[in-house]
Amino acid sequence: MRSTSPTSAPLALKPPTTYRTNSLGWAKSDCHTCQSTSRSCDRRRPRCDACTAEGNLCGGYIQKLKWQGEGRKTRSARAKQTLVPNSGGREAAPNTTEYAFVQEDGRKRRKRTRIRETSGSNSWEKPVEVSSPTLDADSRVGRRLSGRRTTLTPVLYSRQPEFFQLPSSTLDQLAFFTWRFSPVTLTYEIKANPWQACLPQIDQAPFLLDAVRALAIRHRSHLEETPETLSVLELKDRALSSFAQTIRTVPLEVGISMSLILIGIDFAESASGNWIVHLQGVRRMIEAAGGIQLGDSYMHLRAQIAQLVWYDTIIALLARKGPVFPREDVEYVISWKSESQLMLALNGFPDSAFLDMYDIAEAATQACSLSAGHVTGLEMKLWLARFETEQGATDKEISALTDCWRLGLLLYCTRVFHQGDVVKRKAYLLAEEIMWLVHELPPYSHKQKQAVLPLFLAACEMESFRFRRIAMDFCERWKKISGIWLNQTMIELLQTVWTAVDENPDKDIWWGDIITPSSESGFLFG
Repeated sequence: MRSTSPTSAPLALKPPTTYRTNSLGWAKSDCHTCQSTSRSCDRRRPRCDACTAEGNLCGGYIQKLKWQGEGRKTRSARAKQTLVPNSGGREAAPNTTEYAFVQEDGRKRRKRTRIRETSGSNSWEKPVEVSSPTLDADSRVGRRLSGRRTTLTPVLYSRQPEFFQLPSSTLDQLAFFTWRFSPVTLTYEIKANPWQACLPQIDQAPFLLDAVRALAIRHRSHLEETPETLSVLELKDRALSSFAQTIRTVPLEVGISMSLILIGIDFAESASGNWIVHLQGVRRMIEAAGGIQLGDSYMHLRAQIAQLVWYDTIIALLARKGPVFPREDVEYVISWKSESQLMLALNGFPDSAFLDMYDIAEAATQACSLSAGHVTGLEMKLWLARFETEQGATDKEISALTDCWRLGLLLYCTRVFHQGDVVKRKAYLLAEEIMWLVHELPPYSHKQKQAVLPLFLAACEMESFRFRRIAMDFCERWKKISGIWLNQTMIELLQTVWTAVDENPDKDIWWGDIITPSSESGFLFG
């Protein structure tokens, strides 16, 4: 269907209906994205300018997929056409109506040609920003490119995918991923969601679309408590095969997105896995592209790198093998002040203490040879730390969560760096305080969900049924609410530790006796 409009730019966000005779040009209600964020929406189809300007996925509008009108036989005839399988080999659903979106001047929209860097440089250009909603997209980009050099590097987050060509089942999976999975790991909503950053890239990377679909199907089956279909493994295998063949040529942002989605597919099923392979691959891609400073200008890339650095540090704590990312990279991530309290929003951990946690994870690799002064210095930083949060001291839940992390890291230091008869008693006192802090957080608050690692460390010290039941209730509740089965892995690991403790009452059994540095798999509790 075609949309007609006057050639002059409208003076308001929603022009008078007398100047537009086709309802396709403007929606009657805000898009789903603007509604969910309470943001002003200009209601322009097929996606609003507010979402386009920020590089976010526009959720689209409430609309009928089949228009019925008397005396419009040509429209009715076109509505009976079916989708043709696209170039990626995905078959379209039968009897599905195809609608082609067109520009306001009547021309059918075409894909933009991306001009690649021929010199082999790994630097990135700033994405083209939307400056006027009435300008034609192709001509606008053409005018901007005409004043630049003829060889350009790939553009980060510069355009939205051509979603309207995808089968309805795929669109449903993308919607589920966007609205159900992408917020599930966060403490609270932020502008730069690291999971949603991949959505504008899927039309240039079919393997990324396959990976997102696999994650959405797996997550949905967990939430609905239905058996997982074989399509998850088929999509994942196809995505991995294609990614491996093109990993040296894909843009950095696509490679980072793919690595993050692959980690998501795995930890949605289990907290145990060979995570180091993904993290080492990410570090090599970043180094080959020019370094971690590439995230300076792109908030979505910053959020993705911060999330991966977090996973690296959490895995290193339990494995006691040391992080993959060097300390200078972590310092650079923390220096990104434009996203204040990024780690707190993403993972519930105070940003001001993240370097302290990284230093503890690094020190754990040589726990036996550390001096007493070094260990005392690490612990004193935690005792004296003043955690600043965006919500401030009035947010009691955030305050309780940060105290959980403080005590959790102190408990970690007690078990990893100390020996002797007093260790068990000191560890129990810290663990008991953590258990009460977690228990007092609202049971359905996302802030309680973020205390998973401190809770695990504390629960391993518990011998009473009451405290063990608190830990089990936490895992079972968040497994069901989140659909992320790392909580099931935690249940199994806790039961293994408790069995060893109960069978050896005369020995001081701790989680480090079960999770050893020689283990091939790591554990991602966070």
